[in-house]
Amino acid sequence: MSSIRYEDVSFRYSKKAPLTIENLSLEVEEGEFLAVVGSSGCGKSTFLRLAAGLEKPESGTIYFDGKDFSRVPTQKRDVSMVFQSPCLYPHLDAAGNIAIALKIAKEKGIEQRVRQAAKMCGIEGLLSRLPSEMSGGQRQRVAIARAIVRRPGLFLMDEPLSSLDSNLRFQMRREIKELQRRIGTTSIYVTHDQAEALTMADRIAVMREGKIEQVGTPEEVYSNPANTFVASFMGQPPMNLVEGEAFDGRFLLGGFSFPSPLPSGKFIAGFRPENAKVEEPGPQIKVLGSENMGKEFWLRGSLIGGGGEVFILSPRPYPLGSQLSFSLSSESFRYFNPSGLKLS
Repeated sequence: MSSIRYEDVSFRYSKKAPLTIENLSLEVEEGEFLAVVGSSGCGKSTFLRLAAGLEKPESGTIYFDGKDFSRVPTQKRDVSMVFQSPCLYPHLDAAGNIAIALKIAKEKGIEQRVRQAAKMCGIEGLLSRLPSEMSGGQRQRVAIARAIVRRPGLFLMDEPLSSLDSNLRFQMRREIKELQRRIGTTSIYVTHDQAEALTMADRIAVMREGKIEQVGTPEEVYSNPANTFVASFMGQPPMNLVEGEAFDGRFLLGGFSFPSPLPSGKFIAGFRPENAKVEEPGPQIKVLGSENMGKEFWLRGSLIGGGGEVFILSPRPYPLGSQLSFSLSSESFRYFNPSGLKLS
């Protein structure tokens, strides 16, 4: 296992291009599972490629176990990587694809190691099959087995489940997390799917425009976002963000006031949809839409009295145009200043 540390790392793809990664500093501890999330183009895949040695930083330093690896070529780094596409050799069966790196390195005990990796990934019965004879999920398992068979110090995954259907993604993310726990390899998992990050990671790094907005446990990032960007990115639906005014120890939301620790002034209040309790005294919304999630319904409505649109969770649907009230505890709120930064 390896630890990896980025220290003031910046990177751009050409001299005239803007920085893709800007003054980024972060440490991934030995044995940790870190998920890196962010919208398309934020630099999360570049973050991974820098760890793999596929790109070299313009400035700053990347350390492996305290040693400068910023200019060390990929083949001399103790890393394995899984991409969005399995990228298997079509003329080799599963066993041959898993063993290819070991054969190039002229390792010993290849057959045994291949079978061990295949067993970990649940594909013992597929070793004689060609990629064309396997499903997408089976091919991705072969790619993962090919990565772990080398027993790397650092395991990198770049959106490995994004091309799979939703049911298979649900199954595979559980299997990947269980596998990582068994082998104990330091892992960095890049994804645009915040549900994957919340369910799999020990810590989450949220990126925007080449910078890290927040790093923390899934609970910290979800419940205590550092700013309105993280609040709006993490969660589906995201945290409701409502501009309002505080005065005399109260915050006004949709014509209803709540106890507040804020001084007088304008602020942004955030609350999660699931914290609202429908049909209890409090602010009112006019229902603009309803999404059936099976057991529950996500209601989208406009706050009566001003404040914009919000989502709330409901055990049953409501007709479009209907009005209903909801309550919130004062502990449900997270407050941000007008520029979007969380208030302590």
